Amino acid sequence: MDGADDDRPSVVGSIDVDFTRFYEREHAGQVRRAALLLGSDDAANDVVHDALTAVYQRWSSIDDPGPYLNRAVLNGCRDLGRRAARDRKANRKLHSSDGAEPADPLFDVLAGLPFNQRAAVVLRFYVGMTEREIAVALGASPGSVGPWINRALAKMRKELS
Repeated sequence: MDGADDDRPSVVGSIDVDFTRFYEREHAGQVRRAALLLGSDDAANDVVHDALTAVYQRWSSIDDPGPYLNRAVLNGCRDLGRRAARDRKANRKLHSSDGAEPADPLFDVLAGLPFNQRAAVVLRFYVGMTEREIAVALGASPGSVGPWINRALAKMRKELS
């Protein structure tokens, strides 16, 4: 009976060590990507925390946790972005602008892009992913990514000039 008790902590300890290393390697980059997508460090930390919690809960059954985490963070950003857009629309109906928008013009311009365009630009120019990798991360066809990036850059140039 003592041997069984000894095995369990070592397995759990190994999972914890492996996950801790993964967390330390991924956390800061994922938060920055999410902040660029959402325009808020606080929201980005919340999304990444939830995604990392999901990864930890499934740690022993995930073959490659990196892509799983990327998808979970992107989906969390997409969901939060949709809720935020609905909230902004509702607030505009009730009040004039409350000044809560980010002060950084890059955040303003990124926030004005559709999610897939915003995600493609962040993943391409901040993360350095190829168009094929972006397509996989967003669950889209590879032929969609180039036009998304081109339209996004054109809009960003116009907005920032």
